[in-house]
Amino acid sequence: MIRTRTIFTLLLTMSLAWTTSKAQPEKRIIHLSWKQVVDISLKDNLSLKSKQLDYESQNLETLKSLTLFLPSLNYQGVAQHNLELPVFVFMGQRFVVGTPYTFQHSLNLALPIITGGSRWINYSIQRKIRKSLAEELQGKEEETVLNAMQAYYGIILSNELSKTAEDAVNVAKQNLQQVQRFYEVGTATELDYQRAKAQYSSTLPMLESALAASRLSVQRMKTILDIPLTDSLVVVDNLDKKDFLSEFAALSLEHLKTLSNENRNDMKALQYQRDVAQSGVHLAVGQFTPTVTLIGAVDHMAPLENSRVTWSDYIRSKSLTLSVSWPLFQGGKRLLDYQQAKIKSDQMDLMVKQARAGIELDVEQSYYSYIESLKSLQGLKDALDQFNESLRISNLLYSQGMSSQLDVLNAQLLYTKSKGDYLQGVYRYNVSQLALMKSVGILDQLWK
Repeated sequence: MIRTRTIFTLLLTMSLAWTTSKAQPEKRIIHLSWKQVVDISLKDNLSLKSKQLDYESQNLETLKSLTLFLPSLNYQGVAQHNLELPVFVFMGQRFVVGTPYTFQHSLNLALPIITGGSRWINYSIQRKIRKSLAEELQGKEEETVLNAMQAYYGIILSNELSKTAEDAVNVAKQNLQQVQRFYEVGTATELDYQRAKAQYSSTLPMLESALAASRLSVQRMKTILDIPLTDSLVVVDNLDKKDFLSEFAALSLEHLKTLSNENRNDMKALQYQRDVAQSGVHLAVGQFTPTVTLIGAVDHMAPLENSRVTWSDYIRSKSLTLSVSWPLFQGGKRLLDYQQAKIKSDQMDLMVKQARAGIELDVEQSYYSYIESLKSLQGLKDALDQFNESLRISNLLYSQGMSSQLDVLNAQLLYTKSKGDYLQGVYRYNVSQLALMKSVGILDQLWK
């Protein structure tokens, strides 16, 4: 009995383990270059997919506006029981009008002929909205790629800063061991030993902070690319200078501003929205015109004394009606609609003017940020080389007893700070190019 229970428990455990292993998603290792980041972000980013659905929905809305040009066909079936028939009295005699039962089948075809231009204006509005959404979609692509590339280089920067922090810990540890040996043989003071210990202890929190920032940067990248957080990312690029601007780097600020007026998707989208507002004014004016509708109808009616109806009881009739409707007074509603549409059109004119000024300012800010990062990068590189050499000489002199421990500590601090500044300078240089391309509207050159 005990053996049977043991076998059953073993089989149940194996079944549960197999089920659990199947339920868990398979973890992937994804290798990323900056070009792969661009491709994946354009394909898998969730907010970009949502914007794509908005554009597809507007395509259907545009097609739906064309259906207003087609006639409408309606069928109506009626079965009526008249509980009380109307009675007329004429010259003392009573006349009953109608029958207790009425059956009717109707087929109506209606075609609006004149609607004040509303159908054509509505179609024009839907087309402009679609073009506006197309520009917004392209702008969203550039925004997504920029965010993805910033996150990608953020990962590389975080990894490099983590290595720098780790190197600082190792250097401080080696220095502590060296000072400890000198202290034990009496060639270093207690103050030197305590300083070395404090320097080593101060580098440990910096390392933990850098490692935490590195892990968070990876998770942020996964969120942008819609990659499961359990997957692993392997970055194949290094934090080197990249020439993203290429031939655009030689252009002047004024030339870049001119390009932005031609290429910025948000500006194009706003201009289409302004056209939509102006079409809304025309639509409001069309409300003052009459509507003309042509209606054709085929009716089959069967008035009976009882409910036993057959097809031979129906009487067919045909009619063709031309209907003219012209609301002469509606309390001033149409005039107010026109005034509101005119105000919205004026507002869009102001928004376009404001956006154009904002775009020029955005280009200037991005341009000067790029120039600043370009000019400062070489100075940061020279400073790093100098502090690296200073650290090497300080360690050499201290090992020979020709300098103090304080000189070594200062050299270590300056070198660590200088290396971090240089890495951040490379990051700013690469990202500032991408930001400038985005502000000009030419970031799509990366994938086209």
